[in-house]
Amino acid sequence: MMSRIGKPARRLAIALVASAAVVAVLPAGAAPTDRPATPATLASVFSEAQAGDTILLASGDYGVFKGAMKSGEVTLKPQPGADATLALSFRPAANITIDGVTLSEIEIGDRDTKNITVRNSDVPGQTTMHTDELQNANIVFDHNVHRDWNKTDACRCGEGRISLQGDGGRPSGVTIRRSEFRGGMSDGIQNGSTGTRILDNTFHDLVAGTPEGVHTDAIQLYGSRNTLIKGNYFHDIGAAQIMAPDGADHEIIEDNVFGPGDYPYAITIWSDDGSIIRHNTMAPGACWFNLPCGIITLGQKDSCTYAAECDAGTGTVIEDNILPDIGIGEGKATFTSRSNLFSDNSAQGANAVRGKPLFVGGTRPTTYSGFQLAPASPGRGNASDGLDRGIRVVAGAGESAPPAATSSIRVLSSLRSIRRTGKLRLRIRTVSAGVVVVSGNVRPGRAVKAAASRHSRKVIRVLPVSLGMRAAGSRTVTMKLGRRARRILGRSRDARLSVRLKVGSDVTPAKLTIKR
Repeated sequence: MMSRIGKPARRLAIALVASAAVVAVLPAGAAPTDRPATPATLASVFSEAQAGDTILLASGDYGVFKGAMKSGEVTLKPQPGADATLALSFRPAANITIDGVTLSEIEIGDRDTKNITVRNSDVPGQTTMHTDELQNANIVFDHNVHRDWNKTDACRCGEGRISLQGDGGRPSGVTIRRSEFRGGMSDGIQNGSTGTRILDNTFHDLVAGTPEGVHTDAIQLYGSRNTLIKGNYFHDIGAAQIMAPDGADHEIIEDNVFGPGDYPYAITIWSDDGSIIRHNTMAPGACWFNLPCGIITLGQKDSCTYAAECDAGTGTVIEDNILPDIGIGEGKATFTSRSNLFSDNSAQGANAVRGKPLFVGGTRPTTYSGFQLAPASPGRGNASDGLDRGIRVVAGAGESAPPAATSSIRVLSSLRSIRRTGKLRLRIRTVSAGVVVVSGNVRPGRAVKAAASRHSRKVIRVLPVSLGMRAAGSRTVTMKLGRRARRILGRSRDARLSVRLKVGSDVTPAKLTIKR
């Protein structure tokens, strides 16, 4: 006979059974997990990783990482203080985030590749994206440093340190934002895709190419369509800034700052079809050929490989910019000019104004936002949309762009002082306020004496140091080392320090030498 149970007890029993049922149907490994990995174990660890998991990489060179098709996001990032190097080959791969590593080379392609994020990473090698294969792929490059890559004749590759190769007829789904492109003789970005977005980046100190070799441009459009180039900051470039001599198709170039460099033509856009160039600021200055910096040039080639390269430009709209002049380089082009502020030559087009712009950052601003017009400047509040001519800082364009300067780290200690005091002292300089975290590791060099006993060249991990800085500036950081580390370093000829300086969400990796 069934025993009688009161209503409260029945409700409790039902709740317990329901809870047990829920627990029973939850898949194994559903809770996000941190999974440590080494170069030897990454393949197996990644294979077992589930959606939401984070793989923490130990220091080392991981070779080529091919990824896989994951059902949900899996993140790879270094362990605290670790220095991990990878080369990526995603053809195909899906739902992978790479965060804060050194990437020696990147290749991404295949129509099935989706949801790839690369952020906070140091990229000294080339990135190749086969955009003729990618389709709305949701690939995001965010807060990376693309640096010092040189295109050579021996490299049968694109000229860009990010090379977007080919148009598949659909939007690529690629976004490149809030990153820094510096050093090296190669294009920053060479784009042949459809619908790529290039947002809030900084391009500076690119090395000009040679007439018979590499032709360096910050951004080259080469068979692209519907590109959005917005909020970028170009400065101190000994080459062209946006170059499209072979044709352009409904591109949008807006809210960019073109600081003085060497080459006078900030934007070259020939054989264009309906592109819009608006609300850009070309800083006044003197460039090569006794010409002002920041000219927009239109036209067409007089000799072409393909017929479309010789088409006359049509339908280009140039409005609400600050610039010195609009020129026709070769051939013919029809365009509309309106509401521009001309800083050098005679004003042309509807509602044009001629005058010297005044910036909130003074005569030579060093940040993107410093190029906002000062209250007394010509062009203030009278663009075609009622805002300022030049960049629209009030609309938020470019506010996420990295500053002209970057945070930096300098070693103050010698190996002798480390052995004596047990302290590694670093001088850090930050360009913004916030919580600063310094982490890294030290690899000792050879022993001072070959016969020195118990000398190990294994990596020594240094515990992270965190501090708050109320304003940008310099600060000395002290990192403590144990007795064994002090002894090993004291016997070394030199040592290599790999360190990461994190200020807020911005990460600056650095490799430094500690001398005896």
